[in-house]
Amino acid sequence: MSEGPEHEEPIMSGCIVVRTKIEDTLGLIADREAQLRYQAEVPCVDVSTELFLQWEDWYRPDTEDFQGAFDPEEAATLRMFHQVFAVVRDTMIQGLPPIDQFVTTTAWKRLSGAACSALGLLRRSLQAA
Repeated sequence: MSEGPEHEEPIMSGCIVVRTKIEDTLGLIADREAQLRYQAEVPCVDVSTELFLQWEDWYRPDTEDFQGAFDPEEAATLRMFHQVFAVVRDTMIQGLPPIDQFVTTTAWKRLSGAACSALGLLRRSLQAA
């Protein structure tokens, strides 16, 4: 007996995946304790670098999935975060310190604060909808 389409696992739409990944990444960037826990649980990963790579992997504002995932106000919020992200990235271009040192820097505080603000605005936007 073959399984028909009614038995297939539902596939998350690209928009939902992008939105979830963006929110998860912002949540990680905003959360010092989660970053330190991540480093302790996966010591072979450079968490400082991973924060930047994850954002760059998912922040693709010109894609159809991204545009479908966020309304114009939310997209503007993410653009503002990305501007802070780019400044911090460019100031740290010479090399990121390990996460336990990075979380003590002004650059991290600026990045984390911007992520926390962006995440808060995204969540308020969802609640208002």
